[in-house]
Amino acid sequence: MEFEITFQPFTLDGALLYCEDHNSHDFLSIALVSGYLEFRFDCGSGMTVIRSMEALSLNAWHELRASRTARKGILQVDEQQPAEGIAEGPFTQIRCSTPLYVGGVPDYSSTKSSAGILQPFSGSIQKIFLNDHVVPLTEDHATGVNVENAEHPCANTPCANGGTCRARRDLYECDCPLGFEGSHCQKAVTDAIEIPQFIGRSYLTYDSKDILKRVSGSKNSLFLRFRSTAKDGLLLWRGDSASRVSTDFLSLGLQDGGLIFSYNLGSGVTSVMINGTFNDGQWHRVKAVRDGRSGKLTVDDLGARTVKSPGKMRQLNVNGVLYVGGMKEIALHTNRQFMRGLVGCISHLTLSTDYHLSLVEDAADGKNINTCG
Repeated sequence: MEFEITFQPFTLDGALLYCEDHNSHDFLSIALVSGYLEFRFDCGSGMTVIRSMEALSLNAWHELRASRTARKGILQVDEQQPAEGIAEGPFTQIRCSTPLYVGGVPDYSSTKSSAGILQPFSGSIQKIFLNDHVVPLTEDHATGVNVENAEHPCANTPCANGGTCRARRDLYECDCPLGFEGSHCQKAVTDAIEIPQFIGRSYLTYDSKDILKRVSGSKNSLFLRFRSTAKDGLLLWRGDSASRVSTDFLSLGLQDGGLIFSYNLGSGVTSVMINGTFNDGQWHRVKAVRDGRSGKLTVDDLGARTVKSPGKMRQLNVNGVLYVGGMKEIALHTNRQFMRGLVGCISHLTLSTDYHLSLVEDAADGKNINTCG
């Protein structure tokens, strides 16, 4: 379990988040206490209190990440040092029979006494993510009392031509559809884009049968050239969510400057990696080949690396589009193997040794695509 919350407190005390189980000791809470943030939970056999290293400033935006794996919890606030704690006893799971309460609870006298939920939160909550899923905070998805609209940077729909506004505390970013660019997607791209540029939250998608059949089945071969200025970023993805153990997928990307080629044929994830500093802004050549369970990765003139997947599955059975340069909800669908897309350029994408993609012209959709410069 992992919560990420963007919030702005007006007072030193108040409940940000709470849920509990009526029939056991289980609960989970995140609250401000005298200006410090506290993450508390009990798996049923003993609680832990994890407290932020520093007090938070009022009337300013903050971001928290509270995660729990079995009895171990971690709390990080802004750029502070992460704080950790371990719950008592042998139990490792939490059950919540109540709704997930945000900003307060209906009856403070009925909460678990050890949860420290004493008064409501006063301030603004801009975003909540649970395990990389957006928790919607609108009337269509939630009920509540005494909640008003806070000022929001996207309220005046600043993004033109179908652009999507993404709030960033007091500021915003516009994600531009294919064919438009600029800080507000106000400028049409008039010249053909031969080599696309990606900014970390960009992607291109392909839904043609001729393309998709070459990224499935018993054999896959892909070649591309890329350059990057960031150590991490997704180059190519096809499949469903990698968080599901038996879900087929195929991916290629940068991790800590190296290249990693991964796939799952239904019996477990297999990866082959070539270490390096391929985020040097120079062009690099990549060839990734899968034949049944066997995979091979080659970068530039370095020696090839090989791997073989476990089990007996030999087919890549996937649905959906092919993503290049990034994808929607990237952390969620790649199980945090990748947190963002490529920061750089891609050219000369070839599938099955002889099928050359016109990267922008053949794309069905895209976001934040410009000409490589």
